[in-house]
Amino acid sequence: MAEKMLRLLARSADGVFAVDTDQQVISWSTAAEELTGQRAEDVIGKPCYEIVAGTDYQGQIFCRRNCPAIRSARRGQSVPNFDLACNRNGEETWLNVSIIPVPSGDLGGAMAIHLIRDVSQRRQAERLAQAAIDTVSQYTSAPPGATAKAGPYPVPGPSLTAREIEVLRLLTKGLPTRVLAEELGLSPATVRNHIQRLLPKLGVHSRLEAVVYAVRHGLI
Repeated sequence: MAEKMLRLLARSADGVFAVDTDQQVISWSTAAEELTGQRAEDVIGKPCYEIVAGTDYQGQIFCRRNCPAIRSARRGQSVPNFDLACNRNGEETWLNVSIIPVPSGDLGGAMAIHLIRDVSQRRQAERLAQAAIDTVSQYTSAPPGATAKAGPYPVPGPSLTAREIEVLRLLTKGLPTRVLAEELGLSPATVRNHIQRLLPKLGVHSRLEAVVYAVRHGLI
């Protein structure tokens, strides 16, 4: 039954690998080989954190013994998907990781099943958006020592809630929805709802446009 289940998951376009309670790799799919550049025969029996060696958005090591995701899986708790930067044949590759906790004794000793997919293009788009945000901020910020000039009363801005202002401020960091949700202590779905209500209020169609609008109109 265990082998059949892993073979079924291996048919997915996602890379799939399973680890035991000691985080030793016990299964490594063909798609996982393609995504990581590492062959199954070279990784089976080795710690997953040594094989994947992923880092987070700040470049800090995430993959390690008893990482937060593994601790949650050991308790049978659901683990939100997350992104990791990995090295594939000398090049940086961003992987999105989902973890399925496995009840003790099921799937031939597997403790957690990992599903991985390449999100390098999405990460590159996020970086470009952040660069654009930084550029806009640079040219719209007042120079040091500048004094405000008298002018006409400003046009009334959109009516935003305190939560929407908070979301808007975090959008300037170029963070993905998952990280925004963690920062705000909300679910990703709730954060998306806030953003969907926020964009029409500002009269824009994207997160980047929202940030540019907010900077230009002094909302943040």
